[in-house]
Formats: sequence, C-alpha cells, structure tokens
Amino acid sequence: MSRAARVRRLALAALVLVLAAAGLAPGVADACAVCLTQDSKAFTWALLKGTALLSLTPLAVIGLGVWYLRRRARQLDAAEEAARREREAAEAAARPSAPHRAARPA
Repeated sequence: MSRAARVRRLALAALVLVLAAAGLAPGVADACAVCLTQDSKAFTWALLKGTALLSLTPLAVIGLGVWYLRRRARQLDAAEEAARREREAAEAAARPSAPHRAARPA
C-alpha cells in the first residue's frame, strides 16, 4: 500500500472516530456558556440573527461570484459570435462573385 493510501485511510479513520464521538456525546455540543446562561428572548433573538448573518454572508458572496462569472461568460460568447459573423461577412465580400450572364435576346 502506498503512503498516500495509508494517509487517506488514517484520515478517514480519524474522521469516523470524531463523528462517532460527537454522536455519542451530544451534551458536549451544548457547552456554550454564553448561549445557555441567558434567558432573555431579546438575547436569544439577537444571537439567532447574528448566526444567520454570519451563515448567509459567505453564501451570498459565492452566489454573486457565480452570477458575475456566468454573466461575463455570456458577454464573451456574444462578442466571439459577433466577431465570427463579421469575419464571415468580410470573407464573403472578398470572394469574387460569379460572372453574370448577359441576357440573350430571344
């Protein structure tokens, strides 16, 4: 077994151990002294709003980044298509046209 495979296996075992410990000891998750000692509804509401703000901000930044990249890709595609059309029109104009036949008298 290669060194990379051993490291991956060890990392996976550590992750499973940590998740199992967290699942077997849920009381540890309630260890926040600030969250549990306040009985005020205003404090609880402020804490909830702060948590929502800090959780949604990265998602909004990622969403804006995806939106910008998508918009820029569309702009580049449109510019490339316009350049292709102009190039085709210039090539068509540069080609010699077929000679016209003179109308023959009947």
